[in-house]
Amino acid sequence: MKTRILLFLSLVAVVNLLVFPAEVESWAVSGKAVRAGRLYMFDDDNDGLKRFRVTSSTFQNNTIVPASMVFNGQLGSSCIGGNMSPELKWTHALPWTKSYAVVVYDVTANFTHWGIYNIPPDVTELPENASATSNYPQLSNDIFTVGYIGPCPPPDIVPNGIHHYLFTVYALDTKLDLPAFPPGVPAPSETLFRAMIGHVIETATITGLFGCDNAPAAGCS
Repeated sequence: MKTRILLFLSLVAVVNLLVFPAEVESWAVSGKAVRAGRLYMFDDDNDGLKRFRVTSSTFQNNTIVPASMVFNGQLGSSCIGGNMSPELKWTHALPWTKSYAVVVYDVTANFTHWGIYNIPPDVTELPENASATSNYPQLSNDIFTVGYIGPCPPPDIVPNGIHHYLFTVYALDTKLDLPAFPPGVPAPSETLFRAMIGHVIETATITGLFGCDNAPAAGCS
């Protein structure tokens, strides 16, 4: 279900390209929506060509994330990382953007690690560890806690043990009013995905890699 919802959101971004053809030349979109049966958001392989893009001073696109971002505790494995969300910076979206949302999604395991939304349209950066310091609303992740949880996958599940973590910025044409679910509990990730359908103007993604098979610095066991 989650993959299907994310695919819908990707298609909405493509529709925007068709509805606003004057922008097409400057929007050069790289990546594929679906590859080998898995969902992939538009990536940053052609940063110099894509108008809306996201970068990070904490890690580079398609590289192993540092120990500061890795979970601290027992998840798929036992890890002793810093569990801090990375610094993220993105270019300004189109003028009718009303808010941004940021989602961290492990496409290898179909697992949401973080969601934060209703970021004002004049804000184009989240500092490192924003999950712990930000006043913007955050979602319940897939271990049912609020805020960022870093990578800590089980070893020997996928080739090379590498998981792909997509840090996607969504430019939206509205602010979101997500209900608590259940009452008193922040909205789960599926609620955000559904609420964004039909409101995504464009997206930008940077991908981090991690696997406990090859990250002894993060204390995986």
